[in-house]
Amino acid sequence: MMKMATLAALGSIAFAMIACGNSDSGSLNGGSLGDPGAGPTTNNNPGAGGTPPGTPTGSNGSDPNAQNNPNIDQRKINYGEALRTASLKLVGELPALADINAVADSSNPATKATYEAKIDALLADPRFAARQIQWWRDTLKTGQPGIITKQGMPSYDTAATFATEVVVNDRPFTDLFTATSNTCPTYANGAFVDASCAGNAPTAGLLTDPGLMSQYFANMAFRRVRFVQETFVCSKFPAEFSSTPAPMGSGVYTSPWNFNSITGGAGPSVKVNFQDTSSVVCANCHTSMNHQAPLFAHFDMNGVYQPAIAVKVPSTGTPTAVLADWLPNGETFAWRNGTPVTDLPSFGKAVAADPDVARCIVTREWNYAMGRGDVVNDLATVPPVVTDALVKDFSSNGFKVKRLLRNIFTADDFVKF
Repeated sequence: MMKMATLAALGSIAFAMIACGNSDSGSLNGGSLGDPGAGPTTNNNPGAGGTPPGTPTGSNGSDPNAQNNPNIDQRKINYGEALRTASLKLVGELPALADINAVADSSNPATKATYEAKIDALLADPRFAARQIQWWRDTLKTGQPGIITKQGMPSYDTAATFATEVVVNDRPFTDLFTATSNTCPTYANGAFVDASCAGNAPTAGLLTDPGLMSQYFANMAFRRVRFVQETFVCSKFPAEFSSTPAPMGSGVYTSPWNFNSITGGAGPSVKVNFQDTSSVVCANCHTSMNHQAPLFAHFDMNGVYQPAIAVKVPSTGTPTAVLADWLPNGETFAWRNGTPVTDLPSFGKAVAADPDVARCIVTREWNYAMGRGDVVNDLATVPPVVTDALVKDFSSNGFKVKRLLRNIFTADDFVKF
């Protein structure tokens, strides 16, 4: 997908797949990022896109549970069925028969309040934390319960545990990217035990978790930025699109960045030509990627932060990367074009402030509640008309995930069948 400066470059095919391919993001050995020459999608907002068959629609307005959809209106409320599904999702067990009987009369207006109280009780249930840890393990792709950490390797469970602690303790979701301490907690016997991550890495929530950095180790740290993009923005690279795309080489340049803002061209110092346009326009992906990846390049294969860059370039001799392999002199790090950052903590703050990130977690929680697939790997996108009101409420009320879950599990989409 990009042109190596030396024909004898080692690992060029594998590197191209890691940088801009289309395979599953969960693999430990390589992966992909989406075709950089594909051009813009219909709607780059996470969770947006066409409506798949059977997709519920209707949430709109300022009320996150408001509906204005004739298909929803024609359905019948069944609080008993909804409670069964919610209980399995939130605590992993069916509700007691007494709880089901308490919401059996869906025609009684008072049953709505009873059902909502049951949802509140599920969110406060100690079993909710265990379910959340597993949900975050699945979302972050960090392994199975009880996985044994090999000697010298970091825990692969602290990121999921920290994310769960944020949710369970009703902290802002943005803490996942901005917290500066106690981001490597453990959970046992129904209690969280706070702890900061080992090592001297700058701390930016779970973005600097050693287990995640080890899990997504790869050449030039591209798998790490891909992980951030796909997990928290809910879309593959390319991540940014210009309003004035331009024909270039064998494709179309769709990025808003200056084409020369990344390393390219020929010469002995250029190990990878990210400006290559002979087959696809590599810069469509890499103008975003190259301004992020060096920030994550100091974590070695064990997730330990090193003073010097600790990732390799897959060119002749597999040399250790230097900053000039990503960016020309004078270019700064950035989350997006026009959003420069200086280090990992400022990067985390930029991620937290991105409205697409808020929409992404709403989409992921919606898909979980509704039993749908993954928004990225399964293309289980959700039209904005479904999630707009939920996103607005989530963003306006402190980014509280438990409030978001309550809104979803009490929405007409969920309780009507």
